[in-house]
Amino acid sequence: MRRRALLTTAGASMASLAGCLGDTEYTITNVAVTAAAPFEFDVTVTEPDAVIEHPARLEFELRNRADQPLRVRNRGVWPFGLLKLVRSPDAEGPGGTLLYTEQYETSQYVDIESRRNYSTESTPLVQTLASGQRFSETYELHGDGIRGAGTAYVRGEHELPIFEYTSGDSDEWQSFTPEIAVTITTKQLW
Repeated sequence: MRRRALLTTAGASMASLAGCLGDTEYTITNVAVTAAAPFEFDVTVTEPDAVIEHPARLEFELRNRADQPLRVRNRGVWPFGLLKLVRSPDAEGPGGTLLYTEQYETSQYVDIESRRNYSTESTPLVQTLASGQRFSETYELHGDGIRGAGTAYVRGEHELPIFEYTSGDSDEWQSFTPEIAVTITTKQLW
C-alpha cells in the first residue's frame, strides 16, 4: 500500500512539473559596457538568472561627468527609454526582446498590455541631469523572451541611441550610443 501511495504522489508531482520542464532557463554571465564622455555609464547584473520563478535583472546607471548640466532626451520613460536586446550590434528597427521596467506601467507615454504588446508616444521627454548627478533604473529580462544562448546587445526600442543629450540652450542634440554586450548562457538544471 505504501508503494502505491508513493508512486501516486511521485506521478502527481511529475505531472505538475510537466509544463515547467520544457522551458529553458538562462543565466547572464557577463555584461560589457563601452561608453564615452560626458557620461559615466554602467550596467550591473543584480539577478543573473532568468528562470521560471523570476526574471534576470540589470541595473542601468548614468552619471553626468561634465562640469555643467546636460539635458537628456528620450521617449517613453526618462532617461533610458524602452530598451531591447538584439542579436547583432548593428540591428535597427523592430524585433528583439523588450527589457521591462516598472516605469512602463506608470508612464503616461507608454501603453503596455504585456511585454509583447506595447506602444509609445513620440513625445520627447527632456530633463536636466546636473553635473555629478546619478540616475539608475532596473530592467528585467524574462526567460521566455530570450532567443537562445549567446551574446546580445542593448539598443533603444525605436532608435539606435539609448538617448540624446545637449548642453545649455543648444538645440544640437548628440546621440549617446554605448556598446552594451550581454552574454547569456543556458542554465544547467541539474
